[in-house]
Amino acid sequence: MVKLDVTLLRYMTRDDFRVLTSVEMGTKNHELVPKSLIHSISSLRSGSVSKILVQLTQNKLISYERGKRFDGYRLTYRGYDFLALNVLRNRNIITSVGNQIGVGKESDVYIASNESGQQFVIKLHRLGRTCFRKVSEKRDYNKSGFKTNWIYLSRLAAMREFAFMKVLFENKSIPIPEPIDCNRHCLVMELIDGKLLNHLSKDDMKCEKDIEILYEKLMNLIIKLSNDFGVIHGDFNEFNIIIKSGTLEPVLIDFPQMISVSHSSAQTYFDRDVNCIVEFFVRRFNYESDFMPCFESIDKENSDKMIQINDVVEQIDDKDIDIDIDFKDLMINNQNVESSSKIEENNEKIVENEMMANIERLELVEDLDSKQSQSQDNYSDESSDRGVSSVATTFAPQQIKEKLQRERKLKDNRLKANKANKNIKGESSAFRRRRKDDLATVNDDLKAYNCERELY
Repeated sequence: MVKLDVTLLRYMTRDDFRVLTSVEMGTKNHELVPKSLIHSISSLRSGSVSKILVQLTQNKLISYERGKRFDGYRLTYRGYDFLALNVLRNRNIITSVGNQIGVGKESDVYIASNESGQQFVIKLHRLGRTCFRKVSEKRDYNKSGFKTNWIYLSRLAAMREFAFMKVLFENKSIPIPEPIDCNRHCLVMELIDGKLLNHLSKDDMKCEKDIEILYEKLMNLIIKLSNDFGVIHGDFNEFNIIIKSGTLEPVLIDFPQMISVSHSSAQTYFDRDVNCIVEFFVRRFNYESDFMPCFESIDKENSDKMIQINDVVEQIDDKDIDIDIDFKDLMINNQNVESSSKIEENNEKIVENEMMANIERLELVEDLDSKQSQSQDNYSDESSDRGVSSVATTFAPQQIKEKLQRERKLKDNRLKANKANKNIKGESSAFRRRRKDDLATVNDDLKAYNCERELY
């Protein structure tokens, strides 16, 4: 479990967040982000980048890992929390973070407040916990099909939930908390004064009629979501429903798993939502009712609401920008780094093609020269009889061909050495460490048989 301690946030500088953002951007196409890429994206001095990376690693905002082939830095959930909270602080959404009021299989919930003292709820999505590792199978967050990390999936889940809440709240027909803002995997919403349906007991009910009224309200919410918006909650149970204090008004929470009524598994999720409420009322209040909504009676004409929600997700993605950092400059630098590496690869291919073309041309020249040499020998025999002689000093085509092949081999070896020595941290890279370990193993074996010698 990730413990959120925001004390360090007030002491972090602009450069700290710039380096942290560079690590986040490098994670887009690197599992472990090398120091050289962080330096090029952040556009800071190499010495200051090294110092900041050490501090961030000590504070567990990033982690340094040694892979099988490469070494690099990885962004942690704590560092991702700090990036999101820093943006919300700069937008004057929140100014302080309080106690934790809830924890789930995929999120942590905290209390926060702004300058005027108004309290909010911040929900930090944390996908990838041991109890919920099959999220990629159960949810369709990552539609691209490519393997991705848990932090990126958490960001997609937060944007998806904020989009659902925004559309539902604007309609005013479904009681939900007011969505305030969203950045990365952090969602800010209204604080509801009430308690979970799971904490409700018979003592909280004035009479048995209240149980029947609450049951009908919950079933009507399921029907209204399906008919008016064309969506199914997907996790409609006693842990995702808040009952307001002093009333029996239910408020829905937790929306990232919502699906359209046209989804292939829509009927399965709809029946599961209904059965969760039925079983809870039988177990807690010993109440049974004949009123059970059926999936066949749903009006499926409003399934196009999902298109509107997807548009909201794209708007949030465009808005998800850190205003405290020159994010455009960082993006340009990152694109320049990627484009320069592609240019180098293209140049290598062009040089290699030119070398091959030269070798082929020399082979053709060699064949022509051999034919010409034969004719010149015949001519020299004839001219010697006439007293005519000629002297010419040229390189043989075979010598030129061998020289070009040697140069090509040397260039290939240099390119391999440069690729192996990339992603170096300090004085040793993963390639050099493996070589040193192998030499140390061989030395130990030689010492065991008393036949030591120098290995280099």
